[in-house]
Amino acid sequence: MIEKEIKIRPIFPNAVTMMALAFGVSSINMSLWGNWKMAVMFIILAGLFDFMDGKVARLLGVSSRFGAELDSLSDFVSFGVAPGFLMYMWSMNPEMRIEALKDVTMKPDAVGVYWVIVLFLAMCCASRLARFNSLLDEKMPSYWTPFFMGVPAPAGAGLAIFPLVLWLATDNEFFHSRAFAGGFVIFAGVMMASKIPTLCLKHLHISKNMLSFLMLVFIFLLAGLFTFTWWTLSLMGICYLISIPLCIWWFLKLKKEGEK
Repeated sequence: MIEKEIKIRPIFPNAVTMMALAFGVSSINMSLWGNWKMAVMFIILAGLFDFMDGKVARLLGVSSRFGAELDSLSDFVSFGVAPGFLMYMWSMNPEMRIEALKDVTMKPDAVGVYWVIVLFLAMCCASRLARFNSLLDEKMPSYWTPFFMGVPAPAGAGLAIFPLVLWLATDNEFFHSRAFAGGFVIFAGVMMASKIPTLCLKHLHISKNMLSFLMLVFIFLLAGLFTFTWWTLSLMGICYLISIPLCIWWFLKLKKEGEK
């Protein structure tokens, strides 16, 4: 009986990873049907399950190389392919694609430039995941401890779909423009493939007083997600964007202190 339990235990974190993958693929399906809200929600759920799989593996003591590789494959689909495809389908709405098929002058924009942006995001995500896996066994300098190298894949997906989230919150057509949406997808890809330091919460040392404050913030955000979903997600996206230059400043400060 004990032996069977030991064999079954590693299945749980991998099952959580598979759920993340399922949500990522389901987001692609929702994009095909033009259900933008569900497509965004499925990417968010993929990110939530991606966060949980590592926690479950460590809790059960069954972390493995297989799980890490499976997680990367899931991340590539959910955060490298699905967000770019969603933004392409949303920006190039059906009427626009039909017009592009009729008008030869529109075809390079519709099929070429904007599809290249989708491919760019996928390639940047693949590069980020490959670098992350290659650094798993390397010891990084201490000043890297509170940071990720580049934007993590789930956060990169969030940046890529941020114009869509803003549009859902405000219904402002500026956010629906192909230039703005395409620019954010490119920005997300560059940030994922970069070596810019970004915040890594799991290695932060938080005092008890700060923990109580963060719990209140978490409860506030949770309530906001249930009542003002798109405005709350927009606020979270803005806060994350603000955190990037702050992390660079903090990183440079820690690096300078570490090199003394």
